[in-house]
Amino acid sequence: MNAELQYSLYGQSSDLFLIDPNSGTVFTSSLLQSTDDIVINVYVEDAGENPKFDITTISIRFHNISDFPEMNVDVLSYSLFEDEPVGTVVAVISAASIRAEPVSFYLPSGNFEEMFHLDQLGGALTVENPLDYESKKEFSLLIEARDSGSPPFSSFLEIHINITDVNDNFPQFTQTEYRCEVYENSPPSGVCDVLALDADSPNYSTVWYNITEGNNDEFFTLDPENGLVSTIVSLDRESIPFFNLTVEAAEPDNPLHTDQATVIISVLDRNDNAPRFSQIHLAEVSENAPIGHTVLQITSTDDDVDSNAVINYYIPDQNQDLPFDIESTTGCIFIRRSLDREAQDHYVLKVNANDSAWSVSTDVSIFVLDFNDNRPVFSSDLYSVVIPETKHSEIFVLQVFATDTDIEQNSEVVYVVEPPNELFWVDASSGDVFSKQPLLLHNSTFEIYNFTIVAFDFGSIPLHSNTTVTVRLEQLNLHPPKFLPSPALVSIPYDLLVGTEVAKFTATDLDVNSEVFYLMFGHGKNFGFDIDPLSGEIYTSHSLRDQGNGKVILKVLAKNSGVIHGTDIAETSVNINVIETNDAPLFTSTWYVADVKEDTPTGTSVLTVSALDLDSALNWDRFIFRIEDGNTNSSFSIDPLNGIVLVNSDLDRERWPVYNLTVTATDHGSPPATGTTNVIVNIVDVNDNAPQLVTNKIQVKENQPEGTIVARLNAFDFDLPPNQGPFTFWLSNLSAESAFILTPDGNRSMSYFLLPLFIDHQTYPILITINVTKCILKICICRCKNR
Repeated sequence: MNAELQYSLYGQSSDLFLIDPNSGTVFTSSLLQSTDDIVINVYVEDAGENPKFDITTISIRFHNISDFPEMNVDVLSYSLFEDEPVGTVVAVISAASIRAEPVSFYLPSGNFEEMFHLDQLGGALTVENPLDYESKKEFSLLIEARDSGSPPFSSFLEIHINITDVNDNFPQFTQTEYRCEVYENSPPSGVCDVLALDADSPNYSTVWYNITEGNNDEFFTLDPENGLVSTIVSLDRESIPFFNLTVEAAEPDNPLHTDQATVIISVLDRNDNAPRFSQIHLAEVSENAPIGHTVLQITSTDDDVDSNAVINYYIPDQNQDLPFDIESTTGCIFIRRSLDREAQDHYVLKVNANDSAWSVSTDVSIFVLDFNDNRPVFSSDLYSVVIPETKHSEIFVLQVFATDTDIEQNSEVVYVVEPPNELFWVDASSGDVFSKQPLLLHNSTFEIYNFTIVAFDFGSIPLHSNTTVTVRLEQLNLHPPKFLPSPALVSIPYDLLVGTEVAKFTATDLDVNSEVFYLMFGHGKNFGFDIDPLSGEIYTSHSLRDQGNGKVILKVLAKNSGVIHGTDIAETSVNINVIETNDAPLFTSTWYVADVKEDTPTGTSVLTVSALDLDSALNWDRFIFRIEDGNTNSSFSIDPLNGIVLVNSDLDRERWPVYNLTVTATDHGSPPATGTTNVIVNIVDVNDNAPQLVTNKIQVKENQPEGTIVARLNAFDFDLPPNQGPFTFWLSNLSAESAFILTPDGNRSMSYFLLPLFIDHQTYPILITINVTKCILKICICRCKNR
């Protein structure tokens, strides 16, 4: 731009001449009458922001016209195509001079960027450089014929050459990349404008647009004429957050003349996704954890972004005085009051996650771990026993027993005599008390011994308690105990409850006031059995399900409280045959929950239930599934083999919003066993009910003044929000003669009639539309007693 020049003339004689403002060629403006010398001034200025300029003068003298060369121009073509080859002859110039030969030819003006060449001697005007219609559409060439005199005389002629366009330019997009935005879930609409320009003349510059890549799902369309990119369907940012389209601009008559650009369409987020919990939340916390301690952090995800994905957490059931609370922004569950595992060792919290538009919940299980905060407690503060004197160095005296309400290591108890006693000792693990030496009476009928036993637990900081043991030593007895006959073989099922009696032994002692004690020895205790030391009843001490042996031999010893000469015990045994029975299948969940829309087609899968069988017998772990209860109207069915619950008939939330199905699984055992679970199916509302007027008949007195409110209309809808209101009312048959008008209320679910005319006694049926539902409202006009 700074190099573009503009020429002009000024001064006293400037009106006699003209100058081409672009080329600087000077012409006479009219016939010159004087032959005196003329001087004209020339001014030139560039096109810069602060233009620079220069001036010069032209002196003109007059001579006889015959002294100037006589020039002839033979123009071969006044119009050239822009793709004419270099060297093409445009014109042939010839000249003769009577003054001084030879004559030379020049192009003093108009030869823009040296596009043409004039042979100085031969006079052939040819194309010197490639022509370009888009750069220069026409040329005004000034031809000079100069003789060889001194000074030389010149003659001038001007020829005009037009450049004709050819289709040599491709369309060009105004941008190589266009960036546009559109909100997801928006209806089909225009998104982005693209524009391509073709520098050729209008005959060759028409452009057609199309999408060549990136529109595989045909979500977009491109107007071929105006370049408007529009959506065809509603977009989902969570599925595809952005699109990268390649668009093409092409000439309709020359498909090889094309250009391409990229259109990047970003899909903006709307809050159309609820938060989602992606894992089961379980945690353990020690019962001595301090207030404020963080138990775990709840995490959830939201497919939305930015502010639509900001999630706040809360526990809706705080009125239960739970010992936990949650930080709303981080989801950290912390302790807000002291825990006590012995009072409650398991909590299930319902936690809600809310993103300002959606709210979901999940269950969080927190298990309270034991801390050694309870000391062992003896079953009695004082143990008393009477034993006969004995010459044996070690005899069993009695058993002390302490329990600890803690669990695992913290509940294990060890016993010691404190301070140590020279006559008695205690087994550290069982609490059995034995003598250390023979116990004999000397000149007395009895002797009493007192000592203290301390019970310690195995906590990291052990706790303890103590009890007192009183032993009364009396004279010995004379007879050993004897077992009464008992069954040698007992068969029992392996699923007996702990504490169930399986056999009983009875032994007698002929001594006066004798007492018999029973003990089990050998490996019987290790297989889930124990014996009552007083009654002789053998019972299950823990579950037999995990025992490896099917047959167990239990050995029982009976001992009296006295001392006899020789053997002072009796022994017997019993064979226990543990028989495996068929256990009922166990479902993988105690209940299942599913949400199903009320317009779900028949045959649609709702969920799948599954069960496990702990039995070891082959083929007992295959089940037959059935729906036993809660299946109102046979709305659901279940595949008997794979447990898939299916929609069996049409659903209607307004009639039956929740189903509590009792589902059973029966195995192939002998006899078959059946397990049970519950399937809760919540029917989700769809907008399948039309709104209705609360009343469809009203009355109004005749001759009411214009503007009288006739009625306020209310409507209802059996669906749930957001399928339920707000309602918009209007008169479907409104005309100029209508006696009533209806004022819609966009904020409240009611509107009212205005009575604009005096009307006679009659009944007017009015057709009213609520949203898209049409209803008939009858207005009865009552006669007035007074005019």
